[in-house]
This record gives sequence, structure tokens and C-alpha cells, in this order.
Amino acid sequence: MFQYKVTFYLMFISLYAYADCSKVKKSFPSADGIPECSTTLRSSPKFRLQEQYDIIVLGAGAAGSIISAKLASNLSNMSILLVEAGVETGNNDNDNITNPALWLYVVHNDTLEWRFQTVPQTALNNRVIDLGFAKGTGGGAMHNAMGYVRGGQKWMDAWELDEGATNWNSETLTPYFDAVEDILKVVYPANDTQGLVDAIFEASRTAGFPYNPSYNHGPDMLGIANFVMSINDADKTTKQRERDPHYTRVTSYQKYLENHISHNLQLVTGLQAIGFNFSDGEVPVVDHVELYSERHQCKFSIAAKKDLILSMGAINTPKLLQLSGIGNATHLQSLGIKVVKDLPGVGMNLRDDVVVNLVFKTTAVEIDSPPASFLSAVLFAVDNSTAQSVSYRNGTGSLTNIEMLFSTGNMIGNSWPIEWQNSIVLSPNIQQCKSRGTVMIESLDPLAFPTIDPAYLTVDADFDRVLNSILLGRELLSQPSFFKWNIQEVLPGPDYTTRDELIEWIRTHATTGFHYIGTCKMGTDKLSVVDPLNMKVWGIDGLRIIDASVAPASFSANTQSLTYAVAARAVDLILAEYNNKK
Repeated sequence: MFQYKVTFYLMFISLYAYADCSKVKKSFPSADGIPECSTTLRSSPKFRLQEQYDIIVLGAGAAGSIISAKLASNLSNMSILLVEAGVETGNNDNDNITNPALWLYVVHNDTLEWRFQTVPQTALNNRVIDLGFAKGTGGGAMHNAMGYVRGGQKWMDAWELDEGATNWNSETLTPYFDAVEDILKVVYPANDTQGLVDAIFEASRTAGFPYNPSYNHGPDMLGIANFVMSINDADKTTKQRERDPHYTRVTSYQKYLENHISHNLQLVTGLQAIGFNFSDGEVPVVDHVELYSERHQCKFSIAAKKDLILSMGAINTPKLLQLSGIGNATHLQSLGIKVVKDLPGVGMNLRDDVVVNLVFKTTAVEIDSPPASFLSAVLFAVDNSTAQSVSYRNGTGSLTNIEMLFSTGNMIGNSWPIEWQNSIVLSPNIQQCKSRGTVMIESLDPLAFPTIDPAYLTVDADFDRVLNSILLGRELLSQPSFFKWNIQEVLPGPDYTTRDELIEWIRTHATTGFHYIGTCKMGTDKLSVVDPLNMKVWGIDGLRIIDASVAPASFSANTQSLTYAVAARAVDLILAEYNNKK
């Protein structure tokens, strides 16, 4: 990717150097070709699986952990099974996960990753982009960069007003953000590095940005602030404190489930959902789900008496729906799949943020590696302009669409050339992208990865926003507070000055923001998949979706906080429905 042929492991650059992500998976023509597991294996200590459960939750990630824990504690007379395809990551026994400074060792860990890739991206010089997608308890919160951003109130209200998500707005969602944060106890990391954070704050102020210390709680995001992260210093073991006195990562799995599993809740790992079937009737009702054990090369069939809840994320959730006959009827029929429900929005509307990394080295100051993924500074800007007329600061009441993150070139796990190590890195995360992509299965093989096409930067306005973020980064680092740092631009580099030159640089360097949403959108239009009143898939009984795939186009932030709040509120909707049936 770079002329130095180095691996650029900073957040949002995913060059994992694996030629074939699917070669380890055994291929089957369809789920029907996979043998049933023996009753002996079903009852073994590893699984202890019953024939049926009242509720089955697929995915023990950010959403699934909250859903299963809250349902189990409130429905003590019901049996609940939580299924995770990956490994159990708890008990604070993996420093690479718990230590925020070591997060780069997790994002390219084959055991903790699905290893998804995009199709060649036409607007990015046909590059294939590696997509970080967690596989293990905790989900994305277990291996992300720990940014915790709500996104402001406007996107929440737009979810209801613009997309028909009845009763999903800032008034109904804010209490759930508050409740989750009270349990996670997210913090601002105190990690200034030789005055670097102070210089960033002063440069932002000089450039005209306001100080906005309450960006997670006020109506507007615009401005410079300390970066809230899903870390704290209260959950470390004595052994961990001896090794590292700083912070530890926190996830919903740790705080809601680990060491708190109710008597009526069972967690099983190492099983991948490969399909579900339906009982006969005028309205399809989910009957059984099929779970595949890669280790044993067989499947279990388990009944969900009341509800099957999909919490597998914006890639795996639409894949499972399509394999089971829910999706675009024409596409499913072309694969020989019996159509259970024609919902053309399944797998459509994929949206991801786009990121580039701007590198500025300094020869005047020796920069220490920060004790977390990013420095304790974040700048939210509004680009309501064209590339010829940039205005980032006139956005009061608007959705921010540039999230500028700050880090250093000597982050632990980074393998840059030595001359780049002592550097300041600006990572503009481009939000509110207009480009939309798809997640579609292309075969009956339930173990094959879906075809993922985010269609990055296929809308010209998205290119302009990336370009403007580069100009903004240059403006910040040229402020007087950085004069003493002797700043020299490395990426893109001083030779990139014209629009055409910068556009070509973007084509070769832009990558994923790891914020996949929208593939099973919640709302009432013809492309909606989920009913906002109860989280049920439209036209199907006993099937709900609660994860980032239901998120709206208006969303403008990191997906972790959204997923937590949606999960917490969705559980209350389910509980209210159950109570009304008593």
C-alpha cells in the first residue's frame, strides 16, 4: 500500500496479509448437507444443549450480552440460550484485549476475527479492503479502539421523523444511553503526551472551534473535547494493576454477563448459526435454528419456543436471513432458495464510515506512546461546503460529519518505518457518507462469506468531504501552538497540493471506519426489515433483530454506544410485550 511496503496497523487500516480468508472453512452445498451432531455430543459438558429453549439469542457481542442478561434476570421462569460463534474472551485473562494500549494486537488476531473482505472497490483503485469484524464474546467492543460517542440528539430524532422508526428518538433513547454508561463507567483517559493534547486543544480554539466538554450529552457535537472511551480503572485485578497501573477495556459482556449469568441463561461458544426454519401457517413462525460446530463438523437443531433474536451484526445478520429464505425474492430464487418472505431491504443500505490517516512527524519533541488507542482529544466538525469553499465551524444544530481522532506514530503494535515513529497522526473519520453498499450471499454454502460491497466513495460528495478533512488536518497542525514542534507532513505529503493529486491519494489510502450499519434497517418504508414497535422482522413471527444492522442513515457516531442503547431499549419493548400477554 505504501512505497515502503510496511504494514500500517493504525485504526482503520486493515492490511492483514491473509490471501484467502475462507480457506480454513469446510464447504457444504447447503445446511442440508451437514450431518446432525450425536446426542452424546449434545449432552457433553462442552455443550449441554437442550432440545428447546424459550428464547435463543444469536451473538454474544455488544447487543447480545445486554439482551440475554436483561431477559434472563426479568424472565426467571424462561430458559434462554445465548450462542456465540467465537471464543469466550472474559475473565480478564488476555492483556491484549483488556489493556487499551495493546489493542492493535487484537484487530489482526485470526482467532478473534471473521476476516471479512470487500469486493474490489471501484472508487479506491479496485483495492480489496479488509473489514475488522469481531468473533468472540463482547463482539466489536472486545476489539475496537474503544471510542464512545453518542452522536448528538439530531440523528436520534431523525430516526423517527425521517425513517418512520416510531418512538425511537432522543427522548426515548437518552435514558438508555445514561443507564448503560452508568454500568460501564466510561471515562476520559488522562493521557497527555509532552503537552500534545494541550497543543491540539489550543490549535482547535485558534482555528475557531468551540470547546464542547459535554458532546455526549448536549444537542450539538461541534467542537473540541476530551475523547470519551469505553475504558475505566475500576475493574482491574490485582495482578493487572501490578503489570499496568492504567486503564482497562470494558464491554457489555464483562459488565452485564461475565460472572453474572443467571440460572436460566446458558452461554455456548464455538457454534455458528447457519439457518433457521419455519412452522407451517399463514404467517411464517420461526421453529428451529441450526447451529454448526466447526470442530466437530456437524450441526445441532434447537427449537425456539417464543423468540429467536439475531444480534450478529450488520454482516452476519442479513447473511443468515438470506440463507433462511428472507430477503430479495429475485436474488434468493436465483440461488435456488425457497422464499419465505420477500423483504428487498435485507442486505441493502450498507453504510460504513471512511478513514484516512494523516501523518506529521516532529524532530523537536520526543513523543511517548499513549496508554490507550487514541489521545484524549477529539474534534467534531461539520462540512457543509464544497472542496473549493470549506467551512467547518458553521454547524450549530447540524449533524457533525467529520470526527477527527488524534494518536501517535509509536503506538504499541505499530510497524511503521523508524523515521515515522515520532509523529502525530490525525485520523479523520468521515461520517454521514452518502455511498451505500450491500451484503449478499452468492451460494447456498452456509459457511461461505457473503459478498460485501460497501461501495466506498462512489458518491462525489463523499470524496469532497474526505478531501476537506485533509485540509482541516493541515490547518490544525499549522496553528501557532505547533510551531515549536517543527512539524513536517509525511502523509499525504507536501507534494500533494491540487484537488486531483489529493483525490488520487485518497483513492490509494482511504479505508474502512469499522462502523457497519443499516443492512436490516428499522422503519416503515419498503426497504425496512424491522418493525420499530417490537423489533420483529416484518411479516415473520418469533424473529427479532437487535444489533447495528437496524441503525438509521442519520446515525453520525461510533457504533458501540448506539448498539448498547438500542439493545437496552429493545429488551424493555420485549418485556412489555410479554407482560401484556400474561
